[in-house]
Amino acid sequence: MDIGVIGIGNIGLGLAQRLIDRGHGVNVRDLRKVPERIAAKSGARVLPTPAAVAEACELLIIAVVDAAQVDEVLCGPGGVLSAPPVDVMICSTLAPAEVERFARLVRARGAELLDAPVSGGPLKARNGTLSLMLACAEAARLRHAAVLADLAGCTFLVSDKPGDAARVKLLNNLLAGVHLVAGAAALATGERLGLDPRLLQQVISASSGQSWIIDDRMPRALDGDHAPRAHMQILTKDLTLALQMLQAAGERSPFGEAALAAFRTACSTGLAEHDDGAVLELFRRRQLAAPGG
Repeated sequence: MDIGVIGIGNIGLGLAQRLIDRGHGVNVRDLRKVPERIAAKSGARVLPTPAAVAEACELLIIAVVDAAQVDEVLCGPGGVLSAPPVDVMICSTLAPAEVERFARLVRARGAELLDAPVSGGPLKARNGTLSLMLACAEAARLRHAAVLADLAGCTFLVSDKPGDAARVKLLNNLLAGVHLVAGAAALATGERLGLDPRLLQQVISASSGQSWIIDDRMPRALDGDHAPRAHMQILTKDLTLALQMLQAAGERSPFGEAALAAFRTACSTGLAEHDDGAVLELFRRRQLAAPGG
């Protein structure tokens, strides 16, 4: 198939390169020239507007940061909705209400929206082993089944209602944020108790405290490697959306609130553009007390 990918950051670039490897024609667009050049060297065709990408593809994947950027891609000058109808797959983490709104806009043009947030990071995007949460009409799912299989190691069919996959993704990211903050606090406390934090992390990884996100982030953070594979400000945004979703439903998460406080503090102290594992530095510096003490 001819596929479009708009937003070729950490995840989007991996998706584009994976699709090229699987034999698809890939057309891309990003506001930044560097990722466009990288994608072009991988075999993608760079096009000047979202509408141009839409006209050249049978499925358009959007992997941008937030709802405002999706809105611009769809409705802005040269946007997707000014082109002939094409199915749109949104891999960004968004508020469910925004996904529902975008689905209405796409359907009004005679196409379908696939609510398809992903989890796993750039490496899994590149090798096709992401976890993908999917909510869309059955016809759209069947139409694009081969592409979905190329992109994800696990696809979880949530429902046929766009917005439901966004709800699942936000709950997952809420838990990921809680685990990451708790792991960072534990390792920083271990250091202050005179323990080797790398050994402590290895013990946790092999024991009942294990969490995928701690395993993924903390070894790099302990080495002082804060290059962003997953930006601090992105997880901060996701936690904010998750807690807003819970609040609208009359629910709350004290642990999630504590995690969000940690990430907001991290962003305010100059770590917004760092990897989210750099939250470890807050607890090392005692800029934020461990939740509960």
